[in-house]
Amino acid sequence: MDRAEPKLAWPATLTESNSMIGPIILVALPLIEIAVLIKAGQWLGFWPVLGIVIATFILGSAILGRSGLSSALKVREALARGEPPVGAMLDSAMVVVAAVLLMTPGLIADITGLLLLVPPVRRALMHLALRNAIVVGNVKPTRDPFDSDRRGPRSGLDERASDGGQGPVIEGEFERLDERPAKGSRRDPKERQ
Repeated sequence: MDRAEPKLAWPATLTESNSMIGPIILVALPLIEIAVLIKAGQWLGFWPVLGIVIATFILGSAILGRSGLSSALKVREALARGEPPVGAMLDSAMVVVAAVLLMTPGLIADITGLLLLVPPVRRALMHLALRNAIVVGNVKPTRDPFDSDRRGPRSGLDERASDGGQGPVIEGEFERLDERPAKGSRRDPKERQ
């Protein structure tokens, strides 16, 4: 009598396999961090490793406290230049993530947080994130939102204005608030139409 061998049930679709990645990472990363802390403690000693963890926590909390105001200023500057604030917002988000990583106890998180504080590394990650978002969202930017050297409105707006203003049509009703009836006149501004 042949007994059927039990088969391992692998996820049937890619979505099911992706849903397992999150829990695996949540279990694996702390274990890896603990192993790295133990090895660093054996190599450097307990007190130096504890000093590194405390110092990076203080650095991360200082960066987190300072990042709120600076991110608001970056967004305001981008809007004042007539640019979308996507680059400024992503840059600020990356700085906040770096600060939180520095505040977590663990050397791998500290190294990752320190790398995110380096502007070229942040810029490269933002370009990667934006490129992936564009592929998924099917959006084609007219220029690089991270290019802070260029001033003025986006080139896509210039092109649309030069072709006769054939942009999107938005239907709706409006009322001009600057037209008010003259003194003594009882006509309603809506009746002037």
